Amino acid sequence: MSALPLVLEVSSLFIIVFILLHRYANFQQQNKLILTATFISWYFSFMIVILLPMDISMTTYRQCLRDTPVIIDNQTDNQSIPITKCKEPYSIISPKYLPVLWRIIYWTSQALTWLILPFMQSFCQSGEFSLAGKIRGALISNAIYYGSYLAIFGFLLIYVAIEHNIDGPKLKVIGITASNTWGLFLLVLLLGYALVAVPRSLWLKSNTSFRLKLLYFKLAKLHSEKCEAEEQLEDILNEIRTIAEKIRYNHPYRSFVDIIVSKCPESFRNGLRRNVEDYSDYNQSTYDRDIPSEKTLVKLHYALIKSIQIKDRTSNEWYLMVEEAFQVEDILLNESNSNFKFMKTIPFRRNFIMDKVCNSTLEWFFYCIFQKYFMRFVSILLTCLTIMVIWSEMTFFNKRPVLSLFAIFLNASRTTYNYLSIEIIVFMTIAYLSFCAYFAIFKIRIFNYYYLAPNHHTSENSLIFSGIQICRLTSPLCYNFLGLVHLDSHITKDENIVETQFTSIMGHMDVISVISDGFNLYFPMLILILCLANFFNLGGHILNFFGFEQFIGDEEVTQDMIEDGKNLVKREKRLIQRNDPESQNRHREVVERLRNNYSSNSIRSSNNLLGSNTDSREINFDYQQTEQNSSSISFKNFVPSSLPSYVSSKFRGNFLELRAFSFLRMKFNVVIYLKRLSLFLLFS
Repeated sequence: MSALPLVLEVSSLFIIVFILLHRYANFQQQNKLILTATFISWYFSFMIVILLPMDISMTTYRQCLRDTPVIIDNQTDNQSIPITKCKEPYSIISPKYLPVLWRIIYWTSQALTWLILPFMQSFCQSGEFSLAGKIRGALISNAIYYGSYLAIFGFLLIYVAIEHNIDGPKLKVIGITASNTWGLFLLVLLLGYALVAVPRSLWLKSNTSFRLKLLYFKLAKLHSEKCEAEEQLEDILNEIRTIAEKIRYNHPYRSFVDIIVSKCPESFRNGLRRNVEDYSDYNQSTYDRDIPSEKTLVKLHYALIKSIQIKDRTSNEWYLMVEEAFQVEDILLNESNSNFKFMKTIPFRRNFIMDKVCNSTLEWFFYCIFQKYFMRFVSILLTCLTIMVIWSEMTFFNKRPVLSLFAIFLNASRTTYNYLSIEIIVFMTIAYLSFCAYFAIFKIRIFNYYYLAPNHHTSENSLIFSGIQICRLTSPLCYNFLGLVHLDSHITKDENIVETQFTSIMGHMDVISVISDGFNLYFPMLILILCLANFFNLGGHILNFFGFEQFIGDEEVTQDMIEDGKNLVKREKRLIQRNDPESQNRHREVVERLRNNYSSNSIRSSNNLLGSNTDSREINFDYQQTEQNSSSISFKNFVPSSLPSYVSSKFRGNFLELRAFSFLRMKFNVVIYLKRLSLFLLFS
């Protein structure tokens, strides 16, 4: 009996979660309590990947002790020693520790997701200027939140009171059932997205030309969002400047204005000090008519904080995505390099190992050969796992014959009491399910309300929101997995199996028969429908129909945005080369080498994506000259076929005008698609 494996696994997980949180959060500027709460929510939720394999292996050992006869060895007349053929798992710990760990993880996660984190979220979103005001605002905003959940819990309580007698244990099971039902609903939605998105994203990422087109498209969208965020911040700063000129130093609201101004950019604060002459006294009768109320200042304070966060996040995303576009362009150009040496037109960041170990030849093999085929290999493996998960979710309620693949694999290992294979199977399965669920949470974006941005640019609200959703998935993931492998006796109706420590502590969700016999068994089958919808990109086509720009390869708007993104990358490359003479010389040298090494076919294929209006026998690497396209405008029946494409082609290359017309293009698409929808409904 040794706790060393558990200590090593828990310590390793602690380091991984800390690094992950450091990637998204800003330790220096963000509230330490919020960071601590987010870390605990992530850490305890990720710990099920460690505890569940250990719990199942120890359950198998207890099953062996119960089913295997014990032999009594009488060594002396006064002493007898029981001997069993069951071998202990290598990761076995004292039976009294595992239940304690499960209780700590479960109840801490429940307290965080339903009580602590929602209050923190409302607290950090408040624009109040005092601590008491923030607490009061958080309590008021959470009153509706808690009231809705109390109403649902009350409905379940009334239902159970009619069907059964209520006592303390049943009341606890009702609360657990309500929480797990909502968590299972969320889990199915997330898995329906991520089970397809995870392997597909790796496969598409291995296609360099497709990856570059997608980056161009994202850059065009991000550029519009970045410009909008800058304009919104500028409008708020102008409003603050006007208010600061009205509210003088002896006004009661002056302290509020000072707090707002302290959150503004440093350049704005310096300019405000030079322009505002704060020598005139405050006259109540003169100024009260134009001075905003305290509630208006609170809203302005919150709008400023949010606007600065969005502006910083979009700027950071822009530079990271532009740098990635530089790298992918170089990879695409080097894929047909006959010298097998990786040459860069623009230097990009690499990790420490690549800098110290790899030379240009190894770098070429890594980026142009190994990375591509490795991602495809992993994508194929994950696709097989996805198919196995979908099949098992569709068939786990079938007891005889056993159709769930994970139940078949685990039963084979449990029959031979091979604890190592048991823990490997459980670890790989629960790790993949958890990764898919958490991948969706980390990748999904809800407008500007929730988005996990890397490089320390995630807002406190988004960190808390992610912690809330991850904590809600902890228990449903365990219940769903135990059902997949047939270790839940209330699903298999088998009274001979030994329950896991998790099930013995949390109990079964069988107080409400509608949920235990219906929702929990058949709702996971919805994963198949969601996966098919995601595979055929049904959601993207629906959003594109209503004017939300989505990457759809054969759409004219998509091609226009790819061209816009390409022009934006060229502009950024020219700015870098203009400010860095060494980069210009390196760029010319690489271009000459690539021109000498490329075959005509590879040049022609690369030219279609990276260069426009160039001769097919050579690559146009000269990004210093602005393209001057003098193509004439073609009309069909004297009417442009698409106003957005006409505007994009007319003003392509002129980025100030492109920025001005990006908003017009989006609004025009919304109007066109709404008209299409209305005509469809009218004539149907």
